[in-house]
Amino acid sequence: MNRLVCGMVVDEELYMKYQDKKYRIGREEFALGTIEIVAASKDYDAYPYLKAQAQGVVEQVQGEIREYYAAKDGRKEYVTMKHDTFSEYIKDLQEIHAKSAPERRELKEKMDMAQKRWEENQREFKGDEHFLAREKVVYLDAQEAYKNNIRELQKRTQEEIQAVQAEYDRHLNDFYAANGNRIDESVVKLLKSGIRLTDAEIDNMVSQNKSNPTMLRLISDHCDANEISSQSARIYGALARKNGTEEREAFRTIAGMVEKAVSEDETTSKVWGTEHSHFERLSNQQIESMNAYSIQPAVNQEAASI
Repeated sequence: MNRLVCGMVVDEELYMKYQDKKYRIGREEFALGTIEIVAASKDYDAYPYLKAQAQGVVEQVQGEIREYYAAKDGRKEYVTMKHDTFSEYIKDLQEIHAKSAPERRELKEKMDMAQKRWEENQREFKGDEHFLAREKVVYLDAQEAYKNNIRELQKRTQEEIQAVQAEYDRHLNDFYAANGNRIDESVVKLLKSGIRLTDAEIDNMVSQNKSNPTMLRLISDHCDANEISSQSARIYGALARKNGTEEREAFRTIAGMVEKAVSEDETTSKVWGTEHSHFERLSNQQIESMNAYSIQPAVNQEAASI
């Protein structure tokens, strides 16, 4: 089973390696688990130097883990990803929306105040041309600042979406790509043994590999090649070969909603950017839907409980 070291999912062997290590902070050496507590706990805010050292150790270990898996082509079944499940990347989009949408609303409110002030001045000081000329410049400056601020907000929002998408695509590509290190040799031996497997036995093989597209494809291909009729092997094999099409489309859909929330079009931004809007409902529905997908990464139980 995968384990956690400094918030990162690792295999059992690497986990045990770090359990045996000690690191110096202050004047003493401590086990990594203790150092993680010091780095994260608010109880140690009163000791900033000690906490900073602990955080440095955590960052060092995280870097070591990334380098370890990047260099170990033979262990790519344990590539460290940002999240355990694909729906968590949709939650990242929700967080972006939670920051960007209120900022868009604030910009609109500020512009509305400038508009209201200009309209009131036109009514109250319609005979004062010099005053109105100055106020018009103020109003036009507010309009220009409004447009520029929206463009800047759109740019930042798009950059944040692209950063999440890069991690998401990396996870999808790694998960669905055929990988020899994810082949279960015991299943392969059984398939090649010549034993006539029952439908129930093949269904069980499929069920045990729902988080392993490589094995689902292998089982499906074996059934096709040997003219074995198995509905589950056929269905799950086809899903594995789709290479995350549904997941990618889901991300694009929700990302598009985030972009609409910061649109320069007032009606569009209002529809998608207000509190408790369509975005909240639809993005939550998408998360529920993705959590029910037939094929998805196995959730690390230890990580899920934290």
